[in-house]
Amino acid sequence: MSSGTKTAVFGVLRFGSRLVGNDESITDGPVLMKILDKICVTIAIVKTAWIVIFFFTVQLPFEYQRIDFFPYFCIRLFIGLWLTYSVPYHFWKARQAKPVSLPKKTSTGRNCTFCSTSKPSLTSHCRTCDTCIYRRDHHCPWLGQCIGIHNQANFFLFLFNVFLSTVLVLYVEFEFWVENWKTFMEGYDSKLLNSDSMKYSIFTVSITISLHLIMISFIVTYVFLVSGGFSIIDSLLQKEGAKPMSFSIIRKRWNQYLAVRRNDPIIRVLFVSSD
Repeated sequence: MSSGTKTAVFGVLRFGSRLVGNDESITDGPVLMKILDKICVTIAIVKTAWIVIFFFTVQLPFEYQRIDFFPYFCIRLFIGLWLTYSVPYHFWKARQAKPVSLPKKTSTGRNCTFCSTSKPSLTSHCRTCDTCIYRRDHHCPWLGQCIGIHNQANFFLFLFNVFLSTVLVLYVEFEFWVENWKTFMEGYDSKLLNSDSMKYSIFTVSITISLHLIMISFIVTYVFLVSGGFSIIDSLLQKEGAKPMSFSIIRKRWNQYLAVRRNDPIIRVLFVSSD
């Protein structure tokens, strides 16, 4: 990657990080940041619940009536149920995970100026969480929690599963609209175009597309960061030094980031929820 491209990427990361509250000067301190946390967490839960309810109460019943190949419907149902479990599972695990305990202040070595702990290398203090976070990446208002080594795997898997959920909903929604439009153009009554479901469908598509685009930006950002051995904190502090890049090194970084057990393939971690 050229130096100009890298500078541009880190510039976008810094701007995005400030928007989500990692520059606390914008939110005037941790008090307002905690309020933002509650608002963002509520929005995330409500949007996710709406999409899930629409998928199971409107889209799947329509698919059941339309699809002649019953096993095909069962596959969609299974994927929908799996994602309905995986998304809240990783959200809850990432939100509830406790930061790594750090030793108390010592007379020698680095100490935190905000709390009563020592400050090992790669540790950063979060004024919103009021604690030091080992390998802190950023404070995420959508989780109301700092992202660090204690929950980074669940955080990325949460993003990944939300992305897959939006792909599934948009795919089914596309077929949903195409089928009803064909029915309408052929002069028959359409269950979608002539009912209140159209309003719900338009609303669901709009929030799903917005969520889909956000997830793409997050995942692309973290693929770049993790593969390069960076964190968002590194980008904010302009720690942009070049790091070695090879397939084996990138794989090792991802294995560490996702806490992959020895001899386990990364694909299993992505698709099978476990502690």
